[in-house]
Amino acid sequence: MSCLCLPGELIRNNQLLKSVRIHSCPKLHSLTSEFGGLNSLTLLSIRWCEDLPLLSKELENLVALEVLEISDCHSVTALPGNVMEGLKSLQDLSIENCSGLASVSFGLQQLSALKHLTIMYCPSLAALPDHVENLPSLVSLAIISCPMIEFLPEGIKHVTTLRSLEIRSCPGLKDLPEWLDSLTSLRAFAISDCRNLKSLPVAVRRLTKLQHLTIQDCPDLQRRCQQDRGEDWWKIAHIPRRHIFSSESLN
Repeated sequence: MSCLCLPGELIRNNQLLKSVRIHSCPKLHSLTSEFGGLNSLTLLSIRWCEDLPLLSKELENLVALEVLEISDCHSVTALPGNVMEGLKSLQDLSIENCSGLASVSFGLQQLSALKHLTIMYCPSLAALPDHVENLPSLVSLAIISCPMIEFLPEGIKHVTTLRSLEIRSCPGLKDLPEWLDSLTSLRAFAISDCRNLKSLPVAVRRLTKLQHLTIQDCPDLQRRCQQDRGEDWWKIAHIPRRHIFSSESLN
């Protein structure tokens, strides 16, 4: 489609609309202000809208929104705090392949219902917001192909509901924090293609509920976690299911 903006008459005062997908609108540069009146909307997906610069302020009024997907929107540079903090029902937030995204707002900490957060293929994102301790419902966090991220924000240690942590293709990450053992509910931990990670923190040994550990394409970690002889083996020996391998060995 070549539309520059969404026609407001299509959604004006529509109290029954529950799902909106805006896909493949490369010239779209704004969302209609009528979005603020969609009180029943539970899913909003925006994909392949390369010229859309930012999310409309009206989105903060989507009080019933549970799923927000933003993908391949390369002109989006930030998630505004005033928009995010209004999404009180949001449970699933996915941000994928937004090459211009440089920051995720502090409004993220207001998402008290958020269960799943995925950020992937965002090469300009230098850091995650530190103030994420007020995410009392978060159970899964995935950070994938964000090469500029160098550390995990300390605020994550307060998210004791977290059950799954996935970190893949983040070459800027050089250390995992010793506060990992604060994630007392963590059951699955995956690290892949983080080649600058040199060792596991002792905190992994104290993750007593951890059931699944995957280490893939991390040469130093693979060497140190060799069964019975690696320097870090004692830190992971208690984990029932361990998958430590290189992709090359599968070919």
